[in-house]
Amino acid sequence: MIERIRNIWFFKKYPIARQFIKFCLVGVSNTVIDFGVYLGLTRLFLFWRTHFLIANFVAFSLAASWSYFLNKYWTFRDKEKFTQAQYLKFFLVSLVGLGLTQIVLYSLVVAGLYDLFAKLIAVIVVVFWNFLANKYWTFRSRV
Repeated sequence: MIERIRNIWFFKKYPIARQFIKFCLVGVSNTVIDFGVYLGLTRLFLFWRTHFLIANFVAFSLAASWSYFLNKYWTFRDKEKFTQAQYLKFFLVSLVGLGLTQIVLYSLVVAGLYDLFAKLIAVIVVVFWNFLANKYWTFRSRV
């Protein structure tokens, strides 16, 4: 099945589309981790419920580290050895994404939207920033 997907003409003609799909699949796993940690913290502990932005940062940090390794080796097929500089670039891109997420999350929650729905909207908005910045800056080809 994976071979069939690889051979779809669209992905051969536009390899960036295949990368974006892989990035989104990694994003789904990140979202599961992110939402799982966020839900665990904010639904099980009163402190985190009232400090939902800090809970969001904790969830983000765990998901971002997971994302780095999957995107490095699977999405962007970066064969370079692990470097702290590259990880810091990835984390910086993710922090900017987090800042955007926090702004959207806070704005929508204050406007009265349910926090989980607001978080989902924020994730959708920020995925494009994260993909492009990581593709063209963090994991750009050094050839």
